[in-house]
Amino acid sequence: MKVDILLLICALLLWTSTLTGQDTWHAKLCSENIQLDGQLNESCWKEALVCDEMISFLPEFGQTLPYRTEVYLTYNRDNLFIAFQCFDPNPENIKGTITARDQIKMEDWVCVNMDPFNDQQSLLAFYSNPLGIQMDSRSSANQEDLGADFVFHTKGKRTDTGYTVEMQIPFKSLRYNRKKPVVMGMIFERRIHHLSTQGTYPPLDPQKGMNFLTQMKPIVLENIEHYTLLEILPALTYSRLLQASSGSLNVTRSRPEFSLTGKVGLSSQLSIDLTYNPDFSQVESDAGQIEENQRYSLFYKEKRPFFQEGKESFSIAAVSEHGSFQSVVHTRQIANPLVGAKLSGKISNKSRLAILYSLDENHAFADSSGRYSNFMIGRYQYALNKDSYLGLAMTTREDPDQYNRLAGADGRFRLGDESAIEFNVFGSLSTTPNDKSKNGLIGTVSYNKENEKNSVRFELQHIGQDFITRAGYLQRNGINRLSLSYKPNFYFDQSFFRKVSIMSFGILSEDIPSGLLEHDLGLGTEVAGNRSSTFITFINLSSEVYLHKRFNTNSYHLIGMSQILPKLLINVDYRFGNSIRYVSDPYSGYGNKGNLMLNYQPITNFQTGLTITYADFYRHSDQLKDFDYTILRFKNTYQVNKYLFFRIILEYNTFEEALTADALASFTYIPGTVIHLGYGSLYNQKSWTGHEYQPGDKWTEMTRGLFFKASYLFRN
Repeated sequence: MKVDILLLICALLLWTSTLTGQDTWHAKLCSENIQLDGQLNESCWKEALVCDEMISFLPEFGQTLPYRTEVYLTYNRDNLFIAFQCFDPNPENIKGTITARDQIKMEDWVCVNMDPFNDQQSLLAFYSNPLGIQMDSRSSANQEDLGADFVFHTKGKRTDTGYTVEMQIPFKSLRYNRKKPVVMGMIFERRIHHLSTQGTYPPLDPQKGMNFLTQMKPIVLENIEHYTLLEILPALTYSRLLQASSGSLNVTRSRPEFSLTGKVGLSSQLSIDLTYNPDFSQVESDAGQIEENQRYSLFYKEKRPFFQEGKESFSIAAVSEHGSFQSVVHTRQIANPLVGAKLSGKISNKSRLAILYSLDENHAFADSSGRYSNFMIGRYQYALNKDSYLGLAMTTREDPDQYNRLAGADGRFRLGDESAIEFNVFGSLSTTPNDKSKNGLIGTVSYNKENEKNSVRFELQHIGQDFITRAGYLQRNGINRLSLSYKPNFYFDQSFFRKVSIMSFGILSEDIPSGLLEHDLGLGTEVAGNRSSTFITFINLSSEVYLHKRFNTNSYHLIGMSQILPKLLINVDYRFGNSIRYVSDPYSGYGNKGNLMLNYQPITNFQTGLTITYADFYRHSDQLKDFDYTILRFKNTYQVNKYLFFRIILEYNTFEEALTADALASFTYIPGTVIHLGYGSLYNQKSWTGHEYQPGDKWTEMTRGLFFKASYLFRN
């Protein structure tokens, strides 16, 4: 029956998919070399393609952007060149700082959104703020990943009338079709920070909403180089770790490590990546999260370059932001990879392929002869009309005494300009150390409609109680879920608050092990205004089942963000209401959860941030407090220039009674060519009694670490 329904959906949606015709631009080849200096004085800019009328989509669609923006595009055989001339009658209001890469989201910026294959399946975004500081991302299956690190070059320059940005994107940094001429889809974008306004050229159609992929401008590029790229990235890391024992700090690790990562382009659209002993490559420890009283395992983002490359290929359809099944592939499950290999790209005009293998040195297994875990991940995607597609995915994790295997299909089918249906269906087969076998199934179907006036989402999902994934990220199994959300939008001119949305949703779930029902009904408002201000408030009438018991979890939420002063950004997220104590004999209670973030930038090169994360729990039975948990994180960064910064982070965890102090000097010329020098210490309130460490009033350094890393990207 399920197979028949799936086939019927596929047939229906294939029949309804139609291809939209779009006018194309023919870019002109530039014969001279363009110097990135923020001045558009080369003759190629005078002959370049030009667009000069951006139309807004935030906070509302269809308005001419308040300030004029001119975009120029040209290219040579090796590079794509884009220039933005951004006018502003009050240039003192332009927010652009010298900061680290990928930290400019809350500033003025310009962006080139690009679909290099022009097949409406995935999007790359190249950003720059007015000072040339970069940010980049990639999107697939409606999921944006800011972890991308592409090699491209920017130069920004403030002027009396606004600012200018020149951008050079090497074709080596892209994958694109082998056939000639090459056609790439593009949308140019500008954000005016103090007006909270964003606009694009070509304009976004209000009936299509913010679906960039289906609204790209096809640009024809003749006679560009088709690279078979070769990259070699050697890295040397030295780490020294001291830990407290017998009343003093003693060295437990002091060794250098060598890693090697390489990329071989089989064509301009398909490449192989290989790695040996890839280091974690993160120059900042994961920010502390509240671990007490969590029903689900905490989620940490992927930061390792080898696993970032081509990550968008593993995104699947019908995944919602707050759903239980977040991803079929979560590479942080690969904890300590020894070797890895990956093939990714297009194998035909319609077909994409990604295959990943990694050997994980899993120290959880004591037996040194069998401590390795083998990961094999495969993904195939066939493009249909517009942004529709059909996909297949499989993952397998083979541990010494157990395994987990998963396989299935997903897809998106565009019904019209503003609506689409998505689905996923996967089965899992798992064994345990005592040879017990479990088979599980997940299936999701969702309907999404979005335009200028409103958005609607309907979702039906089943996750079997024996469905397990050890290569992806699953919060909860054993649940049937039906959800519906509706958000109408209202717009106001000449007002601080430019857009008001009414948020409403209803979720009805069945906890399969107990057969008990859950509900979650929400109603609230979202208000967006100038100074990057957003305020959300809503009430939840809800219940939740845990260990065969149903609990009242009604709550109130408040979320707010505003650049209340040009140098001060405030972000707050607060919840008060009923909750569950997740213990073997659960009981009900109530409490607060919240996060407050303050970011202050007194000068262009320096910023300081304070984050306060808090949670508590009171029992309903006697109003006594079970716990309170506070994490204070104080982060200070001095950015000498776009390449070099110094950073100090202090984090205090009241629940763990732990204080960490981290210092870092970091130089990044381009992604891959880096030098990092870091130091970290962990302090606990403990005292050495002569026999053991016991809780006390004295702060004692329990761990001290020092690391150095240098790597260099060779590219040909």
